[in-house]
Amino acid sequence: MQPPPAVPPVEAQAQRQADGAQDRQAHAQADGPADGQADGQTDGHAGANGARYVVTDIGGKHYRMESDDDYLDHIRGTFEPHMVELFDTLLAPSDTVLDIGANIGCTSILFGSRARRVVSFEPSPTTYRLLEKNVRAADLHNVSLNNVGLGKEAGRFELTFSANNRSGGFVSNRISASAGHQVEAIEIACGDDFLDQAGIDEVDFIKIDVEGFERDVIEGLRKTLAVFEPTVTLELNHWCLNVLQRTSVPDFFDFLRGVFPCLYAVDLDDIRNLHDADDAYHVMFSHVVGGFKYPNIVGAFDPRRLAAFGARFGRQIVARQVAGRQAG
Repeated sequence: MQPPPAVPPVEAQAQRQADGAQDRQAHAQADGPADGQADGQTDGHAGANGARYVVTDIGGKHYRMESDDDYLDHIRGTFEPHMVELFDTLLAPSDTVLDIGANIGCTSILFGSRARRVVSFEPSPTTYRLLEKNVRAADLHNVSLNNVGLGKEAGRFELTFSANNRSGGFVSNRISASAGHQVEAIEIACGDDFLDQAGIDEVDFIKIDVEGFERDVIEGLRKTLAVFEPTVTLELNHWCLNVLQRTSVPDFFDFLRGVFPCLYAVDLDDIRNLHDADDAYHVMFSHVVGGFKYPNIVGAFDPRRLAAFGARFGRQIVARQVAGRQAG
């Protein structure tokens, strides 16, 4: 079988967005405008300094979201209903959440409406300013924002992104792609050190969306994971893993299996147990050859935390013993 052609990161992101567009359109046609929202009110409006904004539904409430890129087209009308549904099976009202890779704030706002406390991280200085505006406009007082990334080692790095797609920004520590892109200097802190210094003494849920930098983030949170055993969601993107971080999907799965006793890949209406060899092969083939299927992974330490998640997909959640840990 011929391997798929290489796709630049911006186009890969656009492909993922296009794949979800039909699903969002179907939701909109089936449900109609939420809460009496009139047709046309979510069209882009001009904001300050070349930014635009839309009013979009995030988890059942309408929020004003500002940005200066094409991501607004992706969230127009309703923000990723399947991701909202997934998060709702994993979150509890008493949770403390880490939103790592907060972008312009859609997930931080969703988590702020669902959980007790949210600590958000966005390393891009320009994207962070948009994040601040959007969270302020949402009038959420349980969301704290940090203009820093989290990783294994503290230091000064570069973040690369296309001007029309901030959400595809990646830490360019292993590859340079400045032509046609914007490059910003960013600060990255060791996750465990940052949380210790900030006095964050409880973590229940972590969302990681960092374009291939997921392993570095997890390795920087080893102590946090061991002490608090939070549920973790992260993106699976073989382009970002292979090209931006020079690792393969099988190697990435091996790493994750050594961390999480419960480990599942998530597609729109299916989950697969990545501790099961047949399920893992199915996910790898479907993701790499089948067009970025199973784009999300859920890892956990206590299967009881995944009861609603398993019920949503009609699966009983099982835990595999990981070296140095007792399975739940």
